Amino acid sequence: MAAENVSQRFAGKVAIVTGSTANPSIGRACAHRLAQEGASVVINGRDPARLSSAVEDFRSLGFSVTGAPGSMESETATQALAARAVEKFGRIDLVVSTVGGAPYPLSFDALSEAQLLETLRLNTWPALALVRAALAGGLGDGGGAVVMISSGSPHKTTSAMVAYAAAKAALNAMTRTVAADLAPQGVRVNAVSPGLVRTTATRRMWKADDGKAAGSALPTGRLTEAEDIAAAACFLLSDDARQITGVNLDVDGGNHISRGWTPIT
Repeated sequence: MAAENVSQRFAGKVAIVTGSTANPSIGRACAHRLAQEGASVVINGRDPARLSSAVEDFRSLGFSVTGAPGSMESETATQALAARAVEKFGRIDLVVSTVGGAPYPLSFDALSEAQLLETLRLNTWPALALVRAALAGGLGDGGGAVVMISSGSPHKTTSAMVAYAAAKAALNAMTRTVAADLAPQGVRVNAVSPGLVRTTATRRMWKADDGKAAGSALPTGRLTEAEDIAAAACFLLSDDARQITGVNLDVDGGNHISRGWTPIT
């Protein structure tokens, strides 16, 4: 069961969180934190077996959780996820969109038009479709909050990440615009931008030394954990952030302020 001294900021709220079965992952950490703080949560994953296992893991902790399988690249699956929340819990209050990725880590001169456009689509359209499905399911009825998981890549000029950085910059612009559009309905929309995070998807980048080298390169001196992203996302979803909308919060151990090379000594 959840510890009695844990804040219950989300008691009575219903949340949907995409990409929330892998462990560790940002989506799963967000779902765990929301459920721990009282929300009923609909989690999502592509693999039905892994989704079922994750649901059982959450329920064993005493959390109110159900699952909705499917890839959020499919608008039908996006709509089914929102419908599952309404069917099981009667409403939608909170949304966390984690969909995205860098399927083509290529420099600009090796990247095709199709690869660039696919990267842009992957990192923007599923998030937009999810918000629209949640609105159709009642997200705007009495307010609500959305968090997009973006990236610190737009701060950087990593050659192989040109498509990904452009796509996340587009997501950031979309976040601000949707926030302005939904503010009159009482729905807040914000983004969290991680740097490198200790997840299953990034394991090859930190596994060899358990993240010591990657962490020591950051101003804070340690690798960012999925729970760090979840803490920031849940702050933005909560009433503690009721006057915050349209912002992009960097949660990257200070990576975005890391010093660059200079000839001046």
